[in-house]
Amino acid sequence: FGKGALINLLRQFAKLHKDRKQISVGFIGYPNVGKSAIINTLRSKKVCNVAPIAGETKVWQYITLMRRIYLIDCPGVVYPSGDSDTEIVLKGVVRVENVKEPSEHIPAVLDRVRPEYLR
Repeated sequence: FGKGALINLLRQFAKLHKDRKQISVGFIGYPNVGKSAIINTLRSKKVCNVAPIAGETKVWQYITLMRRIYLIDCPGVVYPSGDSDTEIVLKGVVRVENVKEPSEHIPAVLDRVRPEYLR
C-alpha cells in the first residue's frame, strides 16, 4: 500500500460519487502523526507546513489533489479518554514547553525502555 494505491482509491471514490460536484477527504488524528506529511506526499510538493512538534497546523486547510478531489488538513484532535497526564505527554499531544513538571514523567519513559538499553 502506498501513494499510488491511495490516489487510485480516492479516484474510485470520486467515480462512485459522480453526482457530487466534488469530494473532500479529511485527515484527522492525534497531533504530530503525519497528516500534513501525507498530503504533501500525495501532492508531490510542500503544500502544508510540517514540524516535529505538535500544533503546527492551526486551522483547516483545503488542498486540491485533482479537479474534483480535495484534501482537508486538520489540526490534531485529542479525544477525552481518561488518559493520565503522563500518557498524554508520552503520546506527544502536549508541547514540551507546556509540560509543568517534566521530571514527573521520567519513570514512565524508563518503564518503556528495554533494560539492556539502560546499561
